[in-house]
Amino acid sequence: MEVDVKEAARRLGINASRVRQLLRSGDLRGRRLGNQWLIPAEDVARLVGNRRGPGRPLAPKRAWAVLDLLDGGRAAWLSDSARSQVRRYLADLVAPKVDNWRAALRARSRVLDVVAHPAAIDRLGRVNGVLAVGPLAAVDRGFDLVALAEPVPEFYVAEERWPDLERSLALREGPEANLRIRLPNEVWPFVDAASEQGEVGDAVLAADLLDAAEPRAVAAGAARLDELLAEWQRDRALG
Repeated sequence: MEVDVKEAARRLGINASRVRQLLRSGDLRGRRLGNQWLIPAEDVARLVGNRRGPGRPLAPKRAWAVLDLLDGGRAAWLSDSARSQVRRYLADLVAPKVDNWRAALRARSRVLDVVAHPAAIDRLGRVNGVLAVGPLAAVDRGFDLVALAEPVPEFYVAEERWPDLERSLALREGPEANLRIRLPNEVWPFVDAASEQGEVGDAVLAADLLDAAEPRAVAAGAARLDELLAEWQRDRALG
């Protein structure tokens, strides 16, 4: 089910201009039909939940830093002072709930629901620097999650690479989407000094599961984030 901007504004308790800003920033997903935006009702409901959750969203670079630190990285894109602030943020987290995680991390990416030919999806998955994610990747990584039936393929793509890939593979946003694209905001957080390809860590896979419509996926994502946070806080206390 999809709703228009006016109905989304009513459900969110904001004006229509603010809804359009959320669409442009990627906080809300939607598609254009002529001069109108159509927005998935479940995405509006998810944002309503995020707004009700305690805490403000982190800026994109800091949201990615949270996940990178939990995955054992050092968030090299931040200054030393900003990195120290994110470390303090993680150190002070106590039993965060799903809505806490969602609210804090929601600005990290723009998410596109895309219609693609199956052959184009296969080709996209073989492009260097395009990283496969989603529930199947989480299952392969050992998350406490049974593979869902025919999950939509998901990939991380750098923002600057997306226009060329979209055009060359004839990809388009629209209803009946069979592909999800995640475009990280402000930074490409998957740089690995040992590999041009980079790698998606468990914290990123877990955070993405929080956006799923399937409760089992959400629970698995939250559980893994909690485990990583506990490990990080324990290591910090010992070190």
